[in-house]
Amino acid sequence: MMIEAENKLSPTLAAPMNRRLAWLLSLITAFTIPGETSVRGVTIRDDQPDQSYLDLGASLEYGSVGTFASGLTGCGTLIAPDWVLTAAHLFIASSGSFTINGATYTADQLIKYPDYQSGHELQGYDIGLAHLTAPVSGVTPATRYSASLEPVYIMTFVGFGMTGTGLTGARRADFNKRAFQNMADGDFGSPAVLLGADFDNPNSQADNVFGDSTPLPLEGCVAYGDSGGGVFLTADSQTYLAGVISFVAATPSDGNANSDYGDLTGFGRVSAFNDWINLNIPEPSSATLLAWAGLVLLGWRRYRRAHRAT
Repeated sequence: MMIEAENKLSPTLAAPMNRRLAWLLSLITAFTIPGETSVRGVTIRDDQPDQSYLDLGASLEYGSVGTFASGLTGCGTLIAPDWVLTAAHLFIASSGSFTINGATYTADQLIKYPDYQSGHELQGYDIGLAHLTAPVSGVTPATRYSASLEPVYIMTFVGFGMTGTGLTGARRADFNKRAFQNMADGDFGSPAVLLGADFDNPNSQADNVFGDSTPLPLEGCVAYGDSGGGVFLTADSQTYLAGVISFVAATPSDGNANSDYGDLTGFGRVSAFNDWINLNIPEPSSATLLAWAGLVLLGWRRYRRAHRAT
């Protein structure tokens, strides 16, 4: 199945940084249409093998990321046995589905962050929660990050969206999980809730917008269909979910937010929304408590029957 961009936002949106720039912003939501498949989610460096990005995406640390659909198809990250964290702009229908490890689960409750406004993703509130009707089995939920992102960490972005290279931009999709790494060294004027990373070109410093112009070995950019995917960091040998993929943007000189070299990834900071998440998700989740209580009750009944028999 091919996926395409659902829409374009206003052609210019102001965002203060070191200097005021107007960004061309494009939501990386997607819908599926019949079409051709390819052998390649994210866009990658043209001088690196695609298999390296596939291998990174397949790492156990990122096993909590799956695909999420609710009128639009994107991604989501399991953060409790029956809860998924994703992008609010994916919530078009009243229910949804989450697919992970080949199994699909129904989402019966979709909760957008209260301050989210469709079409205003630069404000940084593009966060949503989806409750599943049954807990996911065989997958360890991601551990949410709760501290500051300073010092700047290498972040790993995980998704199932379109792919291509920095030279071509996003071209095709096969819904394979891929991951790339980038530095969270920029923002769009709302750093408390929204951070960014640019796709540096190994052959040209002209495409550098944020931070150092030297790309990481597996640098890349998010693309259509990666919305809601997870952004991870590793600190003290522990991997944390630190962000939720929201959008891709381009500078005016580029003029096309197609995930090629120089384009920018925007993602929401999980730590900024942990209090809201905790208010909506019982800890542990309700499904886990019910399952645990059922096991305890079953065990107690078996004990009593065995005790009476003796």
